[in-house]
Amino acid sequence: MSLDERTRRAVNDRLDRLREQYDGFRVAGDTVELPEEEFALARSRAREGRVGGASACVLDGERMLLVRARETAGAWGVPGEVATRSERLEATATRAVREAADVRCSVRDLYQVRRRRTVAADDPNGPTIHSLWVFFDADYETGTPTPSDEDVTAAQWWQSPPDVVHPVVQSRVREWATGIGRTQWT
Repeated sequence: MSLDERTRRAVNDRLDRLREQYDGFRVAGDTVELPEEEFALARSRAREGRVGGASACVLDGERMLLVRARETAGAWGVPGEVATRSERLEATATRAVREAADVRCSVRDLYQVRRRRTVAADDPNGPTIHSLWVFFDADYETGTPTPSDEDVTAAQWWQSPPDVVHPVVQSRVREWATGIGRTQWT
């Protein structure tokens, strides 16, 4: 079976499990073209069974936990990580928060799923890797936000959105800031 077929099957299996457990989440899709070196890394991860990851939007009352990573050029976002082969996506999300910000949380609900098709920029009709990126809502449990990962430059609670928010989470941060769906969050 090709890597395209294996990753598509893995994504569909994970998506089926999420549909059994959660109701009413959004599914979006996109295609990403990666430079050759980055595509080789994505292919290596996919061969290891790592076909996506998870993030958590952590709330504590009216505050939202956001982190700033070196790779996001100053934009604030939510902690996220690539999932290991056998790791449940909820565990990936809580691990990402713990590793990025030294905060413990518990997943409450699933907000959005992004199906991603990844190709090499120099060969967009060539090999394809499929992945699933999941965004959970989570409740704060313990810890003081502290950048605890070498790639994270800042971690803090916000009571209103910062000026620069990573595009991947802009809609969720906007919903939180305007109170849309906030009754579901608390």
